[in-house]
Amino acid sequence: MSDPATDFYDALSPFYRDNMGWDWDAEMRDEGTLLGEFLGLRMSNSGPYTVLDCACGIGTQAIGLALHGHRVHGTDLSPVSVDCARSEAERLGVDMTFDIADFRKLGETVTGRFDVVMACDNSIAHCLGDDDLLAALVSMKSRLLADGLLILSVRDYDALVEDKPQFNNEHVQDRHDGRRVVFQVWDWAEDAGSYLMHQFLIRETDAGFETNHFRTKLRALRRDQLIAALERAEYHDIRWHRPDDTGYYQPIVTACP
Repeated sequence: MSDPATDFYDALSPFYRDNMGWDWDAEMRDEGTLLGEFLGLRMSNSGPYTVLDCACGIGTQAIGLALHGHRVHGTDLSPVSVDCARSEAERLGVDMTFDIADFRKLGETVTGRFDVVMACDNSIAHCLGDDDLLAALVSMKSRLLADGLLILSVRDYDALVEDKPQFNNEHVQDRHDGRRVVFQVWDWAEDAGSYLMHQFLIRETDAGFETNHFRTKLRALRRDQLIAALERAEYHDIRWHRPDDTGYYQPIVTACP
């Protein structure tokens, strides 16, 4: 990932928990339950599992899984995100560890191997070029046990590039301390291979509405492109799992080292 991606998450993370237009605590627990159940179906044993969440952000999936007894190590390239995740884990009394790491270079920071390496919330789409994507997948593979499992969640870009929507991910939440309005605006590249994502967070205050704007470039990573990259990285048993089948909000891609 590039420095602009780090800057994006360093700026966004302090606002994320309380300004995304939904109940983060409830979402975190729900995702932990869904992903834990998914692991139980895909792994050869019943767990608990050792998990490396290498794009942990403020801990949405990592903390959710740790609350279910899995031994989770969370890493992210954004120091501010890691600080936020560590604070959330402490607030919830979760015993887990964190570090700062670029998921293209996990061997430089992360030691040991894990049952599961995961990167959710479309984080793999920050790999704008094929070389970065391959480096990330090889790096993740290096931290997996021989019988481990890679989990990626990604937007369904095969469907999205058909219409190239510009207005997305809108949420409105009425809270005791004011309304939260959230949405994204996507500026598509001419070839629809990437887009500039503008994230708007609007918070109601006594004085009116306060707006924060963050932006980052993402790759519209299609299914065949991701599968081809996984094959180049010499994964096997590559599978695409639809939200209708898993209950998770994004498609999940799994692969074995």
